[in-house]
Amino acid sequence: MCSGGWFYDSGVSDPHSPPGPAPGARPEPSTSVPGSGVVSPEPGTPFDMLARTPAHRWWRPALTVPVFAVTAAVSMVVVTVLFAGTVLVTMPVRVLGVMVEPELGPRHLLDPLWVLFFGFVVLVALLPPAVLAARWPQRRSPMGLFSVSGAPRTRWFGAVLWRGLLVFGVTFGLGLLLGVLAGAPPGGDFPGWWAYSSIVLIAVLVVPLQSATEEVVFRGLLLQTVNAWLRVPWPGIVLSSLVFLSGHGYTDPLVWGQLLLMAVVMCWLSIRTGGLEAAIALHVSNNALSLVVGGLYGVPGLEQSGNYPLVQVLPLAVAVLVYAWLVDREAERRRVATVVGGRVPIHPLTLRPCRASRAEAPPS
Repeated sequence: MCSGGWFYDSGVSDPHSPPGPAPGARPEPSTSVPGSGVVSPEPGTPFDMLARTPAHRWWRPALTVPVFAVTAAVSMVVVTVLFAGTVLVTMPVRVLGVMVEPELGPRHLLDPLWVLFFGFVVLVALLPPAVLAARWPQRRSPMGLFSVSGAPRTRWFGAVLWRGLLVFGVTFGLGLLLGVLAGAPPGGDFPGWWAYSSIVLIAVLVVPLQSATEEVVFRGLLLQTVNAWLRVPWPGIVLSSLVFLSGHGYTDPLVWGQLLLMAVVMCWLSIRTGGLEAAIALHVSNNALSLVVGGLYGVPGLEQSGNYPLVQVLPLAVAVLVYAWLVDREAERRRVATVVGGRVPIHPLTLRPCRASRAEAPPS
C-alpha cells in the first residue's frame, strides 16, 4: 500500500537516498555544469518540487513573480505592436473596400483570421519570460519546467497525444452527430475552404505552441514556484488553477466548473506522471479540435462570454476524466519516471512520493 505524507520530504533519512548534509547543516548547491550557476534538484524530487533545489532560499520564489510579470508584459507588448503594424499596413486597402461596398460594414476592417491567429500567438510570447524566471531567480535549468527528466519526453508525449485526440475527437464527433440528429440549427455558415484551411493550419501549427506555453506557465513555473515555498502540492494546484481560470473570459458557471476541473486534472497528471506531457496533450487536443469543429460554422471569435447548455459542457468534463484515467494507467504500465532519477509511486491523494519506495530507473 502506498503511503505518502502531505509534506515533501527530501528523503535524506531514506537508506536508498544519496548521502546528504549533516543535520542542521546548510546544503551546498551543486551545479550540473561547473561555472554555469545552474543548480540541479536532488534525486527523488517530484515534479512540483523541482524549484526547491539546494540553492532554494525563501526570497527566490518571491523574486520569480515580479521578474516573470515584468518580462511577460514587455514580451506581450512587443507581439501586440508587431500585430498592430501588420494591421495598419493592410488597413488602407480594407478601408477602400468598405467605401466601395458599404454593406461590408466595419467588421471588414479587421480580418477575423488575423484576430484568431493573434489571440493564440500572443500567449506564446509568455514562454521566454517563463524560461528566464526559472533560469535567473531560481538558478535552475528551464528544462525542469517540462519534466523530472530535465527535457520534454517526446515518446511519452506521442503516446498521450493520440489518446487525447481520440477521447476528445469522439466527444466532439458525438456532439456534432447528436446536433444533426436533433435537428439543431448550425451556429453559422461554412466560411469557405480558404478560410477553413487557415483555421486548420492555426489549429495544427499554432495551438500546440500556445497550449504548451500555458502549461509551462501554469503547471510548470507557477505550480513549482508556489510549492517550493509550501512543500505541499494542493495549495499550488488550487492557486495555479484559479489563475488559469481567471485568464479566460467565460461568464457561465458551468464552464467555470469544467475549466477548473480541467486545470486541476492537468496539475494532478503532471505530478503523477512527472511532467507536462500529459497536460499539454490534453490542452492541445481540446483546443485544436474545438477550433477545427467550430471552424465549420465560421471563423471562431475570441469572445468567451455567454451561457452554455449542460449537454455541451458535461461531455467535455467527462472526456477530461476519461483521459486522465487512461493516461494514469498508461504511465503505470510504461513505468514513466515520476521523480528525478526514476519512478517512485505517487500517492493519488497527497501526491507525495510513497515512503519506503526505491526509485526505479526509467525505461530506455
